[in-house]
Amino acid sequence: GAPGGRRDRKDAMDIRRPGSVDWVALLPERRGIDVDALPWEAFVDARGQDLGVRMKWIVSPTLGKNCMLLHLPPDHRAPPHWHTSDALYLVLRGQLVIEGEGSFGAGQVRWVRGGFAYGAEGAGPEGCEFYFFSLGPYGQHDPDVEPPPLGRWDD
Repeated sequence: GAPGGRRDRKDAMDIRRPGSVDWVALLPERRGIDVDALPWEAFVDARGQDLGVRMKWIVSPTLGKNCMLLHLPPDHRAPPHWHTSDALYLVLRGQLVIEGEGSFGAGQVRWVRGGFAYGAEGAGPEGCEFYFFSLGPYGQHDPDVEPPPLGRWDD
C-alpha cells in the first residue's frame, strides 16, 4: 500500500487511517477526478472503532459538504439517525438496506428529507457501495437524543 495506508487482504483495498488523507490536494475544483484512483479511508465510530466501513470523499470535507462514496461490509448495520439536510443515495453495487423502507439495489436512488429519522441503515449479504450526497449542511443526529422535526420511521 501507499505511505500511511495498509492493504486489507479481505477486500484488497488500500485503506488509510482516518484523517491521514489530504483530500484538498486530491480533489481540485473544476477538474476531472478519477474516483477509482482515490484512496479509501477507514470510517471509525464515536468510540474510535473501525467497523469495516470505507469512504472516499468526492468533495473536500473541509468545504462542509458531505459528498462521498461509501463501502459497507456484508450485513453491516448503522444505528437509526437523521440528517439536518435532504440526502441522496445512489447505489452502485449490492443492496442498501433501510429498516422500515426495504432494499435499494444497483442503479436505484434513495432520497430522504432532512429532519426525518430512519431506521438502521446497512448492507445486504454481499455488502454495498453507494454515493451519498448531503444537499446542505450535513449534521447526523440520534433520534433518541434529538427528536427529529419531521418524525420517525417507527412512529
